[in-house]
Amino acid sequence: MNRWGFLITVLLTAPGALADTMTLQNGTSVRGSFQGFSAHQFQFKSQDGAVRSEYGVDVQSLVLDAPVRATVMTSVQRYEDVVFSRYDHKMLRFRKEGQAFNESVTGIKGISVIGPAAIEVAPAPVAVRETGATDAAGVPRLVAPSQAPATRDWQRSGKWREIDDDKSIVISRGEEVELESLLRKGVVNVVHFHYPQAMSSVRQGSYIQGLMARHPNRLVVLKVIARDFNAPVCRALNLKSLPQFWFYSPDSRLVKKLTDRFTESDIDAALRDAARN
Repeated sequence: MNRWGFLITVLLTAPGALADTMTLQNGTSVRGSFQGFSAHQFQFKSQDGAVRSEYGVDVQSLVLDAPVRATVMTSVQRYEDVVFSRYDHKMLRFRKEGQAFNESVTGIKGISVIGPAAIEVAPAPVAVRETGATDAAGVPRLVAPSQAPATRDWQRSGKWREIDDDKSIVISRGEEVELESLLRKGVVNVVHFHYPQAMSSVRQGSYIQGLMARHPNRLVVLKVIARDFNAPVCRALNLKSLPQFWFYSPDSRLVKKLTDRFTESDIDAALRDAARN
């Protein structure tokens, strides 16, 4: 047994020891230790030594006593050495290099625990310069981080950067919408069902926006912003996963839906199919 496994065993067998807690949709709670995630199932070792496998849709929440370092495989890419802290509302909560991000359980292929996570110390807030703004004395004005632009783009280098311009057209913020009536004729339409908390939604949405910027007369992005699956638009369209990308041909026919896997090559192929039809 490795040092991490031995430490968990000792802690869980000690009187009054703290432990991870997994709560199922039926209200049953189990205390023990999170072991990993594979084949769409959480692997969890209960305090009596039994190892349980529970499908993500059957788990209401998973709260870790202490965050762990893990390797994460999604339908899009592999993340090395991220911090995993909890699962709730069908979303897994991670941190990478101090940046929080979430992923839907439907998009997770595997989680392998590496070991305990180091305690993170939050950096002190740093004011940022507001572009082109000065006070009465001509001194550049500073704004608090909470006031800085919040739209972010995930670059291939693996770093977040701020972007100033989102050319997509927001057609819904959760309310029901008649998609076909809003499609632009003569161009490829991409309807992005955007889940802002998911890094994959921000990253791939930004990728499509980049393509639209290069081909402004051939591609338009219509954005539906959904905060959760209870949004009226999700119920009306029976959406079971977020984000999603729907591709319409220039004559407004639905050609392709990307619902679980949406790599850049998947997006490129879907755009080619939509343009040909």
